[in-house]
Amino acid sequence: MTAYRATAVRCATAGAACLLVLAGGGAAGADDNGIADESAQAIAQASREAMAGVTSMRLVGKVTNTSGTTALDLRFDEQGNCVGSVTPAGDMGRADIIKRGNDVWMKLDDALLKAQVPGAGGDDTVALVNGRYLHGTTNSPMLSEFAQICDLNFFKKEFSSKPASEQLVKGARSTVDGRPAITVDSRSEGRTGTYQVSTEGEPYLLRVQGTEKSGDAVTATFSAFDEPVEARPPAPADSVDLSRLQ
Repeated sequence: MTAYRATAVRCATAGAACLLVLAGGGAAGADDNGIADESAQAIAQASREAMAGVTSMRLVGKVTNTSGTTALDLRFDEQGNCVGSVTPAGDMGRADIIKRGNDVWMKLDDALLKAQVPGAGGDDTVALVNGRYLHGTTNSPMLSEFAQICDLNFFKKEFSSKPASEQLVKGARSTVDGRPAITVDSRSEGRTGTYQVSTEGEPYLLRVQGTEKSGDAVTATFSAFDEPVEARPPAPADSVDLSRLQ
């Protein structure tokens, strides 16, 4: 994935968070947090506050545009740990990512690695890497954009933001992977979104589906809140320093 594509993925996925303008009724269950009885605006504010306070989470998302669909499955925490995968649009391959602090390990399959080094040098690069992780830091041009995708603090900043203009409508109760939720529809600055907020425990955002001003369609599901993220670096023999490709 080129830096441009990585930036597009980050921005489009962040769009799901930017849509977080956040953001029914019925009898409350024993574990109900009461949020479904509140107004759309109150649900929005409660969800913003809950998401801004998470210490870790899992994001599974898709961004679809004219180039195809980019898929992400990431777990990250406040300590800078991250583990997961990115599948770029256009059948370019897949990248597995491990981030620990400022260190980044990224394993690109052969198809994606060749896309990074087009021409005759692609086969030589594939042979050199030989299925191993590329190792660098968050300052490495090739890895920095991927590292930003893994930045929980970036998403938390977006979660806590509130657009100047927003229109919110509370919808019906629903479920996300078996977890009860209340739906909120949003329209703001050319973006539209449907959000499902947990009605048990903390009012976390469980799923967002929306469309950006650019026309990108974004779907993201959030889970594993405040659970440990085990970002274990590969063994030295299973990685190659990025400088060897330069």
